[in-house]
Amino acid sequence: MKKKIAILGYDTINIGDDIQSFVTSTLVDPDYVIVRDNYDEIYNFKTGEKIDRLEEEVVLIMNGWFMHSPDRKYSLSGLKFPIKNKKITPLFISTCLAKEVPELMSLENIKWYRENPPFLCRDMYTKKNLDNFQVDNEFYGCMTQLLTIDSVGDNPEYKKLYSDSVFYVDCSAQENIKEKHFFSNHYRHELVNKNPIDRMKMARDLLQKYRYAKKIYTSRLHCFLPCRAMGLNVEYVGRVDWRTQDLVLNLPKIEEMKKVFYENLEKKLG
Repeated sequence: MKKKIAILGYDTINIGDDIQSFVTSTLVDPDYVIVRDNYDEIYNFKTGEKIDRLEEEVVLIMNGWFMHSPDRKYSLSGLKFPIKNKKITPLFISTCLAKEVPELMSLENIKWYRENPPFLCRDMYTKKNLDNFQVDNEFYGCMTQLLTIDSVGDNPEYKKLYSDSVFYVDCSAQENIKEKHFFSNHYRHELVNKNPIDRMKMARDLLQKYRYAKKIYTSRLHCFLPCRAMGLNVEYVGRVDWRTQDLVLNLPKIEEMKKVFYENLEKKLG
């Protein structure tokens, strides 16, 4: 019997996290959502209902940036790797291991990574770090680069409101703003009280707004990458560093990424 599919959910104030989850949900038919910062917090994707525990085995798609503590600071106290729940099989794909958390390379974690190959990295820093520990890995990129504009859907109301506008997402104005323009940010405190399913709906809603803009400027990776994937006129004006450079400066090979994703998912599902 095949395992079920689970995707990551979030309880942060960053809707960019939920954009990652939403994009993943467009690529598969998920059964569960498991919160990244608490692997005991699990939701039925179909109903939105929170469940007490997993009764069946799942493959958890680990596309994200790890690791935060509950107070959103990098610390050993928040380290939840390796996942102890034996019903959860990780699929390390589009996975970024935080440079600031050396404990992610503990002997216990290295053993866990080796037991669950391959490790498909979101960035070259993670890849090189895993190379040093002889973990089977490859550079993959970010799954938000696989979003299609059809997956976001059309919204006639937003089309009327946002067509021919300029969006500034977590950045200051980059040009003359006499024309129609909107400022947006990805840190939203109202997200905290939402369940992961509703958060993904909010992420989709935000992407629907972006899709009609004639130009988008952003300092947010998870605005830039999905908007570029949708073929929008988007410009990244954020920091280029170890976490972003391999994604911002290079164009992905979409069909190859999809092939790798589905092949590895099928193997994990059994």
